Amino acid sequence: MTNKEASSKQENLVADYLGWKVVSGSGSRPFQPGDVKNDNYLVECKTHTKEQKNIIFYRKHWEKIVIESRAVNKYPALIVDDGSQRVENTWVMIPKRVIAFENMAQRLWLINTSTSLNTITFVNQDARDFYRSKYMDIADKINFFEDKFDGEPLAIMPLEEFKKFYQEQFES
Repeated sequence: MTNKEASSKQENLVADYLGWKVVSGSGSRPFQPGDVKNDNYLVECKTHTKEQKNIIFYRKHWEKIVIESRAVNKYPALIVDDGSQRVENTWVMIPKRVIAFENMAQRLWLINTSTSLNTITFVNQDARDFYRSKYMDIADKINFFEDKFDGEPLAIMPLEEFKKFYQEQFES
């Protein structure tokens, strides 16, 4: 699978799962920022052509989608998977500030993570297992890991949890 094919597959998976739209010609047309969008969010999607053990959020991708989302007055989201293009292996990063305090559940730091100036890296399987054992379905609360780029608090959660969060935030 080529990079373009893998990216297209992931973008369509995310858009279909969330009920959002793939940005027409994403990445190849000026004035068409992001990969997936709806009325409230602009999303940058990142994947691999082969399955990887780690999930890696790159600061440069985060900064890009933050700038683009501000230009179109939307919230930014960076969505990363392990190359499988499967919902259960897909993670979302958003600014923590968009989650209302009363909707937050217990927050924990990622385990087996490596945070540097330019990346947040964790083992997908370890994070999934830990998340499921600690966070899943805590009574109507949004469950997320917290990390930072440049001191900005970020919420990182599985795509399934982001969908739940979005529906509670905008569709209820």
